[in-house]
Amino acid sequence: MPRFQIKSLVFLAGLIVLVGEANSTLRRIPIQKSPNFKRSHKNIVAERDFVQQKYNRQYTANGYPMEHLSNYDNFQYYGNISIGTPGQDFLVQFDTGSSNLWVPGSSCISTACQDHQVFYKNKSSTYVANGTAFSITYGTGSVSGYLSVDCVGFAGLTIQSQTFGEVTTEQGTNFVDAYFDGILGMGFPSLAVDGVTPTFQNMMQQGLVQSPVFSFFLRDNGSVTFYGGELILGGSDPSLYSGSLTYVNVVQAAYWKFQTDYIKVGSTSISTFAQAIADTGTSLIIAPQAQYDQISQLFNANSEGLFECSSTSYPDLIININGVDFKIPAKYYIIEEEDFCSLAIQSINQDFWIMGDVFLGRIYTEFDVGNQRLGFAPVNSAVGLRKAVLWRIFTLLLACGMWKLKN
Repeated sequence: MPRFQIKSLVFLAGLIVLVGEANSTLRRIPIQKSPNFKRSHKNIVAERDFVQQKYNRQYTANGYPMEHLSNYDNFQYYGNISIGTPGQDFLVQFDTGSSNLWVPGSSCISTACQDHQVFYKNKSSTYVANGTAFSITYGTGSVSGYLSVDCVGFAGLTIQSQTFGEVTTEQGTNFVDAYFDGILGMGFPSLAVDGVTPTFQNMMQQGLVQSPVFSFFLRDNGSVTFYGGELILGGSDPSLYSGSLTYVNVVQAAYWKFQTDYIKVGSTSISTFAQAIADTGTSLIIAPQAQYDQISQLFNANSEGLFECSSTSYPDLIININGVDFKIPAKYYIIEEEDFCSLAIQSINQDFWIMGDVFLGRIYTEFDVGNQRLGFAPVNSAVGLRKAVLWRIFTLLLACGMWKLKN
């Protein structure tokens, strides 16, 4: 499906959600996955390299963080926002592992900008120039430009005077085939480049949300549908999870880092009292090297997590948080490709765990900014399937409508 049709689907789905939730105190943004999403050993290794650079930041001479970006099609969630007056629509990746918002600017002539939405500052009556230069260098490319100020809208809310990065140059091929236009970071302010106030913190300061909380309901529905779940602003929706939320305090208000009680594979203990980060911008689970080595030995996997599949059943991965076990069935952390299997658990040079989609796709997660804590509960799978079916019906109807318009 062409990218412009996908953007139309996301935008119209957002309108439908907003209409349905107009009388609710919770604001929702439908989240989509790339239509090319596919977990494979090759993609797992590619993303492992991306995560390594993301969390082992180096710095350029001007002090801007370096990150590695690769293979975005395979592991990112994105949704619709608008910038300016009248609003100019963009698809952005919602990333709890970073804190800045940036989109391409109209003066960008890079190849990656030509197939994406760009921001036209001269078309916005609320645009305010800032002009501070910014540059983020990635492992195989970079983005650079300047800071701008304008209103930002999503989920029916409008944030006034939001500072964001307006990209004028995108070097490398990282974003050429990406289905989103930019990134909206949802980490804490201490992570933000240039000391910019993140969008959600501005929402809180401007009284736009009832509670200083947002939550993610993420679903992995394969390649059949683009439905990836919901980002909910202002609280949590109990209908989307089972039981009650288990809370744990954030141990460092930068990344969303928390402490686990223990982590096991089946009955085998892997770690105790280890720290972990909840990161919606990562699809894998990343373990410290020693713990990864122990897990790989259980499956006789090589250094990249590849091993020969067995006919025997594999055990659950169990993460205990504040006394509660959260179980990840093997089919989510082991990827079968013909006769070989791959672990969707990898390792980089870090001493903490990173819980990406392999974990978050099974566990509803509340990000409580005000109390600096996280809440976890198993997702309500029945709700996810029902919403996915509705999304399929909606896309079919929209496709028929587009066909009629063209004919």
